[in-house]
Amino acid sequence: MTKVLLIGGGGFIGARLALRCKSAGFSVRVADIQVPSGEQVLADGIEYVVGDFNDNADLDRMLDGVDIVVHLVHRAMLLGLNSSMLPEIERNVEPAIRLFDRCLDHPRARLLFVSSGGTVYGDPDEKSPIAEQAALRPISVYGTSKSMIEKVLGLYVAQRGLQAMVVRPGNAYGPGQLPFKGQGLIPTVMASALQGKPVTIYGDGTAVRDYVHVDDIAQGIVAAIQCGSNGEAYNIGTGRGVSINALVNDFIRPVMSAQGLDIELRYVESRGVDVGYNVLDTTKLSRECGFVAQMRLEDGIADTWSWIQKNYAGVE
Repeated sequence: MTKVLLIGGGGFIGARLALRCKSAGFSVRVADIQVPSGEQVLADGIEYVVGDFNDNADLDRMLDGVDIVVHLVHRAMLLGLNSSMLPEIERNVEPAIRLFDRCLDHPRARLLFVSSGGTVYGDPDEKSPIAEQAALRPISVYGTSKSMIEKVLGLYVAQRGLQAMVVRPGNAYGPGQLPFKGQGLIPTVMASALQGKPVTIYGDGTAVRDYVHVDDIAQGIVAAIQCGSNGEAYNIGTGRGVSINALVNDFIRPVMSAQGLDIELRYVESRGVDVGYNVLDTTKLSRECGFVAQMRLEDGIADTWSWIQKNYAGVE
């Protein structure tokens, strides 16, 4: 049986991916800095390893006997203009490179790096879905470090024979995504409405994003594992763009209004690190692996709202 290691598998995407890998028939090992407890435990038959993948001894325990390594970890997602690249390189780029080196010592292991389709492309020249061959021109520290890791991984594939590929998800959302963390507008808007807090919108709300449900991201990653080609990158998205204003007013606000809740928006100056348009062309993953996102945005909003109500109603 194919054994999959999910480094950072206890996180938002990793938790859903673990379940999807298990249902696909893989043996699943989740590696993270702590073991989930109580309701966080995913399912019987999933192995958990506690450790820091930046520690060689811990990493070797994680890699022992695995066929596929999925790198999901990103420490301290930074978007501010004042964020420095040097600590970002130390936190995220250097550990990824050490992981690549260790994978070379485990020749049976293939590696899949989860990058960021929402940030690595930067602002496109045209407002049309972005394909994988587009230039990587990130405008944030987060996107830059993701693209750096991609470039180094490409070098390892070309020169050192590492078996690897990259996936680039769009703007992830869904149950389990924590609000008020600087990422995840949908849960933040919902939890803010529940708690009577205003929502800060950077810019005028016309920025367009490709919102893709976490279940679709997990399925897209599994599709890439099963059918993707060595050295390739694959977008995971819906191919459909929605502006921030439309997301809030056309999709989230009706759900809130039906329960007598209001959404207060406060528009402030743009941060300068947010692209104005990001919609992903998903033709490649569809053509090569048969993947098409299934979750409609309105259904995903309802799914997310149910989780937010359960976990954030009355929480200050």
